Amino acid sequence: MTWFSPTPREISTIEQLETALRDSSLNAASRDQLLRKLWKELEDAHGGRILSVVSPEGQVIQNPFFQR
Repeated sequence: MTWFSPTPREISTIEQLETALRDSSLNAASRDQLLRKLWKELEDAHGGRILSVVSPEGQVIQNPFFQR
């Protein structure tokens, strides 16, 4: 596992990912689509592949493209 110091843009995207995971108004298909969109934005901001992140609230969020 590699740790990195996220930029404000990356932190914002991570917080959006966490919010999408907890949003009970989204159905599974909408949530999955939003998570994939946000994850792509996160990887674009970071400049490379990310397998998982820990949100500011401490939630581990796995890459939605590589679910185990």
